[in-house]
Amino acid sequence: MVWTIAFTRIKLLLQSPWSWAGLVIPVVLLGFLDLSVEKTANATKIPVVIVDEDASEYSETVIKRVSENPAVAVRVVNQKEARNEIETQKAAIGFLIPEGFMEKVQQNDEDEIVTMWLSTGTLSHGLVREIFASEVKRLSSNSYGANTVLKTYGKSEKLDVKELASVWKDAWAYSDKHWNPVPLMTVDYKIGATKEKAQSVDDQAESIYVPGMLVMLMLFSFLWNSWPIKDRYSGMRSRVPYSVGGFSVYWGGNALGVLILQLELLVLMAGFGWWKGELVLNATTIVILLGYILFLNALSLLFAFFVHSKRTWQAVSLFVVLATSLLSGTFFPSDELSSILEKAAQWTPQYWIISALNQETLMIPLVFVGISILLYGLSTIKAGDNA
Repeated sequence: MVWTIAFTRIKLLLQSPWSWAGLVIPVVLLGFLDLSVEKTANATKIPVVIVDEDASEYSETVIKRVSENPAVAVRVVNQKEARNEIETQKAAIGFLIPEGFMEKVQQNDEDEIVTMWLSTGTLSHGLVREIFASEVKRLSSNSYGANTVLKTYGKSEKLDVKELASVWKDAWAYSDKHWNPVPLMTVDYKIGATKEKAQSVDDQAESIYVPGMLVMLMLFSFLWNSWPIKDRYSGMRSRVPYSVGGFSVYWGGNALGVLILQLELLVLMAGFGWWKGELVLNATTIVILLGYILFLNALSLLFAFFVHSKRTWQAVSLFVVLATSLLSGTFFPSDELSSILEKAAQWTPQYWIISALNQETLMIPLVFVGISILLYGLSTIKAGDNA
């Protein structure tokens, strides 16, 4: 009986071509918005040119790591092209890595190790200089640590040349580990709603797809769970107590139908996000997203019980979706505005889901599932008492 009611509710919600399009339009819209944001982000990156005359392992490592930073757009050119880019202000800043760079870094000789060219019209050279300097300092610190180990341990143990080289590499690698996952020297980037003050390069890539997906899932959850209000107007609610199975079967079946539609929308959005490389799908991510839509279903269903007007329901839906999305910090860091907004963000489901996705923790979705069960029970009991 429950499944019959569930499939009936799905048919009622998808009885028009526009309702079917509602399963596809959000995915297309999110893909378009994410592409637009990505193009805008690329256009606003700080243009940087680098001349690599050393062509060593160290210089290539620095260039690679700086290029991965989301704030800059790096191009490797020769010295003539670099000077031309700086003079014409096509590049904001340029770096010349001279021959012997790797050797100087290994010897901890950091005086005038890199030449920097500045464009007269740029104000962002300080940021780029810190980014570049942090990567050079990382290599230099690793070398300093390895050299210190050789001075103390290597000589006391009377190691041969081969053993000294092995100890140096091991000490260098050990020192390099201390730069992960939180670098010792870095520019502090805050992305999304999490409280972590330093994140890996992969986490720093700005994307609107995942926050947008959470908003769309919430919006459609509220739209589809307007059925209690419609059934109240049509007189269905008054006839339910006399039907087979009673009110609990009717309430649970309709909620199940909406949940199935939410799952279908989630599969489309998550699948598209995974295909575009915007979402990493694994067992933990799936559990987190399932806990989220289960909570949304229960929350919107409880809200629908207290609303008796279609217009009021539309206003409530828009208010809840917009308020939680803006306050959650998924689109901008709410803690940068005020401490009040930072505390308010912690009362939004998007805040906790983004945090769970970033930290890959199952504790938050499990709490959401527990709360959802309580909300389902509460809405079923209250609606049944007033049927």
